[in-house]
Amino acid sequence: MQLVDLARMFTARKELEVEAAFHAAYMEKEGRITVSQFWRDLPAGDKAAGMKSDVYLHGIGSAWHTGAAAVSAYMRDSQAEPLPKLALQFFALCEDMRLERICRRLRPGTAKVFAQRHRIYAAYYTHKLRVHLQKGEQAEAVLLFVYGWFTGVHWSQSQWNLAPEQTQGIEARIAALYPLLEQVEEAEHTEEVAACCQRMMDLLAQGLARDAQAQYFWMQAGSGVDDPLPASHKGERKRAKRLANDDALPGEEGERQQPGQERMPTWHRETSDPSPGLLRFELERGTRTSALGDAPRAGDAADQALAIAQGRSLRAAHTGAAPERRQSNAVPPAGGHGEGATSAYATATWLPPQRPTAAQEAAYKSLSERVAPLAKPLQRAIRRTLEQKRIAPRGDRLFGRLDKRLTRAVTQEAPRLFYKKRAPVPQLDAAFALLVDCSASMYDKMDETKLGLVLFHETLRGLRIPHEVVGFWEDADRVTEEEAPNLFQVTVDFASSCTAGRGAALLQLEPQQDNRDGFAIRSMTRKLLRRPERQRVLLIFSDGEPSAANYHEAGIIDTCEAVLEARRQGIEVISVFLAGGTVHETQRITMRNIYGRSSIVVPHVEELPQQLAPILRKLLLKSIF
Repeated sequence: MQLVDLARMFTARKELEVEAAFHAAYMEKEGRITVSQFWRDLPAGDKAAGMKSDVYLHGIGSAWHTGAAAVSAYMRDSQAEPLPKLALQFFALCEDMRLERICRRLRPGTAKVFAQRHRIYAAYYTHKLRVHLQKGEQAEAVLLFVYGWFTGVHWSQSQWNLAPEQTQGIEARIAALYPLLEQVEEAEHTEEVAACCQRMMDLLAQGLARDAQAQYFWMQAGSGVDDPLPASHKGERKRAKRLANDDALPGEEGERQQPGQERMPTWHRETSDPSPGLLRFELERGTRTSALGDAPRAGDAADQALAIAQGRSLRAAHTGAAPERRQSNAVPPAGGHGEGATSAYATATWLPPQRPTAAQEAAYKSLSERVAPLAKPLQRAIRRTLEQKRIAPRGDRLFGRLDKRLTRAVTQEAPRLFYKKRAPVPQLDAAFALLVDCSASMYDKMDETKLGLVLFHETLRGLRIPHEVVGFWEDADRVTEEEAPNLFQVTVDFASSCTAGRGAALLQLEPQQDNRDGFAIRSMTRKLLRRPERQRVLLIFSDGEPSAANYHEAGIIDTCEAVLEARRQGIEVISVFLAGGTVHETQRITMRNIYGRSSIVVPHVEELPQQLAPILRKLLLKSIF
């Protein structure tokens, strides 16, 4: 199930399946990724890393960057080669190495898994290489030596005590391939890899007498996509939504509408009723027209049907695809807040709240009805505590109402015989900031997290406590040596948090890319410190897995330091981890290491109120004046 979730997230295909097979591959038309059975009998840690590496390689790489036409053409042409099996394996190996380089660039967190993959393969291929050299099977030996060149494994032929005739000519053949192998490492497209492999096979065919028999690397027809992305592609990777039906209106050259009918490009028979609204970009059913483009797109000034609704698009700001159109409202840096706070490397871009759609409002209504049985008792418990504090009599006073216990006038030297019935009306003077981790690791926990956010929002809104909900992530596609852009999506702001109908924007938060938790906590801390309230609370919804560029080793330490800095400045920091299932002990330990005892780890949102109520009562009572 983990592999399926990873594969569907990376490929953006909800119907994709993951199966075990003899070799790992990606089949676009069949909607399937296969993981190699090579990992099946390994220890649990190696098995998990190996299978994940197959999914990374084909979910991040093949599903977007391998050209199906180039694969089919090379496989067809390789049949005419003197060494067809070796030619196919060379092509598969070189393409895998190119895809791995892409995976490491787009997802730096995969580097650890790929390193473990190559350690396992190196140990396995060392034995196989020795056997091939002993038997004189030079085709397989050359292939494995090339794999070692790509991965940095140095096999010394002298360590096996082989006869000179068994290794004769292999070093010279591999040395002749070095220029072409370097071109493979820099290749942008599959076509370039195929061209380099054809030239390498021309060089090898002159000295190898027999074809390779062992099968180490695999490529099959159907792999890749029709419109692959280049290796250096940056920005959004999005698939066009498929229609349930597959019919199309007969188009005319140069026309966007049918003769005799005044129809807009977004019109079809399923949406002929204009009451739901004009703009309908994502359609599940309908008939394809001759409108330009084969995927949902933003409107432009040339679309007369959309000219009235033309506005400033913020969609690119979510992914950082258009930096020049970002809504920059960066928090000014404050000195002395640790690593990442004042550094020019990590930057903060605050995205303003967006108006929720009708679908989001309907979904939020359903979620709010689901959490109502949890939110109302939580509100009642807090109100009851405040009411008791308000009406509780205060005795032993020098003036006020005369107490009934008058015996103290005789038994005590300086008796205080009066009490005050009603205390001043308590007022809550608190502000809450809810910081939500929107990294890719939250993919399987985001639904449960949204349910928890709805519970918090409804509870705080019912108590009239100002609060703000912000999702954060780092745009890995635009990270450079000079800048690591971090985006903060404000869904509910302080100004309108207590207004009805504002909570639906919470559903706009979705898993994105990386997360630099320490920097996000420091940015939100500076924003909270500007609030005038007496009590300020920072709630962090996260899985405790900070991961970003140059942030893997020090991520947990930096996050812990950011939490301590916030607490030293008077801000209460509490972490909330809604696992959406079984909670592992390692997750509890990680959250405790970062946030101390102020961490709530529960498998389901239904268990959150019983752990949350005592903490909220304690914090809110501090804010009463």
